Amino acid sequence: MGKPDDSDASVASLAGQAGGTCWARASAHLSPNRGPLARVRATAQHSDDDSENDAEVSSDARAPSPNARTYPMSYPLAKPHCDRLAGKVRPAIKSEANASLARSLCECALFVCGVVAVLIRMVHSVPEIRDKACGVIVLSTFVLVCFACHARRACGIWATQISCLRKTDPSDPLYALLLPLVSSAQLLDIAPEAMQHGGGALAPPWMQVGRRGTWRAYFIQASPVRIVGRGALLYLHVICAFVFCVHLMASQLARAYAKRRGSHAHEGPTSRLLMCFYTFSLLVAVAGVGVQVLARSSGYGHLVLSHTPTWATFLIAVLYQCLLFLCTRVARQNCTLGELAMIGGVGTALWQETVISTMARLVPSYAQYYFREPSAIVLGQLALVAGMLLIGLVLSPLLVLSRNLAQRPTHRLRWPLKRNLHRRLLALSFFLLSAAMVLCVLSPWLAWQLHRRSAWLYFARFMLQGPHWWSRLALLVYWGLLCNTALLSIQLMVNRMWQYATVGDQVKASSRTLPPSTAPSVQPQRTVPTATERASTLAATQFAERGEREESTSLGPRVAVSVNGRRKFFHALAVLLFVPGIAWDPAFMHVAFSAALALFVLCEYLRYCAVFPLGAMLHFFLSQFLDSKDCGLVILSHAYLLTGCAAGVWIESQSRITQQLGVLVLGVGDSVASIVGRQYGRIHWPLSSKTVEGTLGFVVSMTASVMVLRMLRLVEAFHTGALCAIMTLLAVIEGVSEQNDNLVLPLSGIFLTSMIPLRR
Repeated sequence: MGKPDDSDASVASLAGQAGGTCWARASAHLSPNRGPLARVRATAQHSDDDSENDAEVSSDARAPSPNARTYPMSYPLAKPHCDRLAGKVRPAIKSEANASLARSLCECALFVCGVVAVLIRMVHSVPEIRDKACGVIVLSTFVLVCFACHARRACGIWATQISCLRKTDPSDPLYALLLPLVSSAQLLDIAPEAMQHGGGALAPPWMQVGRRGTWRAYFIQASPVRIVGRGALLYLHVICAFVFCVHLMASQLARAYAKRRGSHAHEGPTSRLLMCFYTFSLLVAVAGVGVQVLARSSGYGHLVLSHTPTWATFLIAVLYQCLLFLCTRVARQNCTLGELAMIGGVGTALWQETVISTMARLVPSYAQYYFREPSAIVLGQLALVAGMLLIGLVLSPLLVLSRNLAQRPTHRLRWPLKRNLHRRLLALSFFLLSAAMVLCVLSPWLAWQLHRRSAWLYFARFMLQGPHWWSRLALLVYWGLLCNTALLSIQLMVNRMWQYATVGDQVKASSRTLPPSTAPSVQPQRTVPTATERASTLAATQFAERGEREESTSLGPRVAVSVNGRRKFFHALAVLLFVPGIAWDPAFMHVAFSAALALFVLCEYLRYCAVFPLGAMLHFFLSQFLDSKDCGLVILSHAYLLTGCAAGVWIESQSRITQQLGVLVLGVGDSVASIVGRQYGRIHWPLSSKTVEGTLGFVVSMTASVMVLRMLRLVEAFHTGALCAIMTLLAVIEGVSEQNDNLVLPLSGIFLTSMIPLRR
């Protein structure tokens, strides 16, 4: 691994340079545990003269100078990794490697079975779908080669360091196949033979044009044949997967070449790395276009990206690589390689659909490349989600200034007395410019897409067009009452933790995590704890004692709800929120999910960049639910949860089971498996930390929940054997996968319900 630069200060905060090369090598192993603890330490080190902003600053993992030559050996999560490097736990390392390889081989077998099933159905389908089997075969072979190479030596994205990832696992390259498999299953759903046997429809019933409960505008032209659009989506994910594998192979070759020369790959100034990445990205995009042009000139164009224009191939490759690099820089240590592949693929599809919708308005023939049925609400989703991402990109200079101003110590500021004034001015500028972009850019674009109809009036009328005029308003009231009750319960629990706390108790709790040399000093005259002390103590207590079944602190009474319990509480809340809405009004849920995701993105802007005055409150609230997968600077778990719950609705599935599957898998199955495995798990699966009891709890709870929905007539009739088979396969995936369950399980469920017929 290369020498840590200024952007990787969190690496130096734990590794430093103590012990020379040993600690530099240790930084790669410490990455899963370093982010939250670094935030805790950064919070405790702040001065008390600006206490209103302390909690906001804690979102940044500021580190001491790498030249300090100190290593916080008192961190309980870091010490085992150092012992491994010192040769004290060498057998444990070997056993962990064997377990990881065994899990990876099991995941490889699952992916191979999925590819074989897709190819069998493609071969027996219509010629328009059969031609796409060639691309799936070539992609699967390339991914398997990358998997074999990655199992021997870890690799990453070109011109980035491995330390930017949360962890590396041999199975990471396999997840480049997940989105192509899902899009292949969706393509097969609209095949004529599938339609005859009750398969997917071109437009689900809740998408049909009518007087009530509908949302498609009559003035939007829909293509009668959606095979072209679904094929374009499949080719988009195929391009992304190929680009991802090219990055992995090129990165591994670069590391091997640098090792032979006795140097380190991908090190140097940030500007040099950026130029290297941009050059490589353009070369990869041009190479993809060249392959497409060569195939068409040789007469094999129907086998290679036949439903993708040449300009679209270039744009997809460039967008995907930009998203990969952005995630590795902004969301450092938040994602694995597998999660990067999935996030980049979903983001690229969203941006590409936005471009296609704009092109279709100018050139009507491009409407056939819509990935989904063209509708007003699909356009609204693009305006909400893609528009919020565009706002963050355009206003990034203001956000960067706000973050730098919040994290910089007061004595290093040019005008220290005007710090709060400058932060307020930056926040005001951000909010005003965001509103200006919404009113002057996004709203006119959406009105132009709706043939000069007011978007605000259209969606205002949409609120009154449910099954009844009051139904959607009543659903909003129900959500408000339920969310307020849940937030009040969480707040009462937190207040109970702090009602007996003193400054001395907090410093004592923080000292269990902080090294003695950096422990904050106690001022005797202060009797009320500041927001900094509360945030730092809470995070320190949670992460230092994660292994306990119940958290016990010196802050007062025993806390009966662990971090895992608090996280699963919100999973159960998602069931109460979303199941009635999806069953009652899936069209409205499509809009609500999009608006909620845009709001989550905005909240992360405010928290990550410490935008006054909401950054501190958001950081303090979200710090209560962090786990080992939230070890980076960005918090993505809530966005993953929402996306997983909404996946069945956003893909416009006709099956009501598929619409509810994401909510049930995350809110019921995953929660029950985690709770049962922690409380009652005794028998572990071979070479795995998951238990047999947790897997059985997942299968039983999921099957029972779907049967309950069937008894309430909220889902269609199904074959019990097929349902049990799907739930068993999902339980196996949940047990062997090391990726984020909020992403993997819903996508896997959509693929399985499309490939295994459920209807009677």
